[in-house]
Amino acid sequence: MIQCHGKTFSNTRMKQLFFLLFNFFSTIAITFINKICFSNVEFGYPAALSNIHFAITWVGVASMRRLNLFEPLGSTPSLLDKDFAAIVIFVGTVTPLNNTSLQLNSMGFYQIFKLLVTPMVVLLEYVLDSKTLSHPRIIFLTIVCVSVLLSSFQDAQFSAYGVICATIWVPLAAGYKVQWGRVLRKYDCSTLALMYTVLPYAIIIQTFMELIVDPPGLFSFQWTWKALLWVSLSGIAAFMVNLSGFLVMGGVGALAHILLGQLKSAVICLGAYYLFNATYNTIQLVGFAGAVIGIIAYTHVTVSEKERRRKEKKLSFDKEN
Repeated sequence: MIQCHGKTFSNTRMKQLFFLLFNFFSTIAITFINKICFSNVEFGYPAALSNIHFAITWVGVASMRRLNLFEPLGSTPSLLDKDFAAIVIFVGTVTPLNNTSLQLNSMGFYQIFKLLVTPMVVLLEYVLDSKTLSHPRIIFLTIVCVSVLLSSFQDAQFSAYGVICATIWVPLAAGYKVQWGRVLRKYDCSTLALMYTVLPYAIIIQTFMELIVDPPGLFSFQWTWKALLWVSLSGIAAFMVNLSGFLVMGGVGALAHILLGQLKSAVICLGAYYLFNATYNTIQLVGFAGAVIGIIAYTHVTVSEKERRRKEKKLSFDKEN
């Protein structure tokens, strides 16, 4: 029995490790592949690239549905449902703006700006769900925001339009994370089932986003074998990122996903140094380190507070009984 239990525990750990590595490498891969699409292949159409991502992802999810790997929603939600309409809008706008920020800004600026999503999520949860923060969590989030601003202002490799896109993207990305969880709870469904339902609507929205975000000339783009290869790899990597993110969240937990994100940010910035000749001064490195440490400390305090509340509730329950 003990041996059998040990094997089960070992298999679970191996599966969790596989999920983490899958998400780690696929996220790093898509960031660099997208940057290659924009810089080396000169496919300067971030919204169109997002649509290719979503189309390939939807085909992958639909194939998984054919294999009965998840249960679809019982009925398709109406766009008149404000919660469902909101998540459709978020999904359809976040990725084109994210890709535009990656196209126009340096890798370092792009990664450091992404760390602002966590404070924005906290703000939205306070406004929408009245969730308050303890003083330690406020302090660590303040450190993150100051560190991001410190590092970002030292980065000369960005454009005004890129900053605008990144600034609009941050609250939308935060809204996407908050609203996705709210819709999952409302319809009591899996992430794959919601992806299967939302993606077709999001593709339509992204088609309109192409008129706003992308420059003219998409239909005259010269599709060389090199361009076709990298854009196709980008779409496949997008599907892998979405799938692996679901596996990590479902099989390992949100905390591991958050902490893994900080490691990915560091590796991506290091890779940008070697692959795209990115340079970082001392202030940028200090700012980036401060932001990562702040996020990790915030996560640690959050988990500790939840564990303390859980123990207090258990103690109170035991006293009453």
